[in-house]
Amino acid sequence: MEFTDITKDLHQGENMGGIGMKIYFGLFEDVATWPVKPLNALTLEALGSLTGDIKMKPGKRMFEMYVTDDTGEFKIESVGELDGKSFVMHLSFFNPGLKPKLLGLMNSIKNGNMVFIVPDNNGQMFLMGDAVRASVFSGSPDGAGTGKETAGRRGISMEFVYKTSNVYQYIGSVPLTVAVVS
Repeated sequence: MEFTDITKDLHQGENMGGIGMKIYFGLFEDVATWPVKPLNALTLEALGSLTGDIKMKPGKRMFEMYVTDDTGEFKIESVGELDGKSFVMHLSFFNPGLKPKLLGLMNSIKNGNMVFIVPDNNGQMFLMGDAVRASVFSGSPDGAGTGKETAGRRGISMEFVYKTSNVYQYIGSVPLTVAVVS
């Protein structure tokens, strides 16, 4: 691999923090094929990007979830000892209300295996899940419930974690339509 200069390269000066007001989720076991991690990458850019799309099994798809503005966060944490470094991705967000649909999701995935596609505010997407490891629910960092005062925030916060050896940008599509037998 050849290194290259890395300069300040902000497309039209954009570098807005945070994630957008929607994320995408699906069940880990519903994924048919995963995008490919770089092998023998010749450029730094290639070493930081996945190739291909995530594809779901026939009859399955991913789903969209609303995120209250300025409550969603995607973090990349480096972990491990010297010569044993890897990463843990954290996705946290808040969804308002205590709707049965949201409660049912929390009940069904609390010990389940998930996959997420997380778009940031700059149009980049990150995939949380691969053929070896899923994203898992780690708790409600900002609480879940009615809030204390009438001006309090009523709803559910959730955090998911995904452990990975490297961090990549996902440039594929989001499979929101039901997959058919090919």
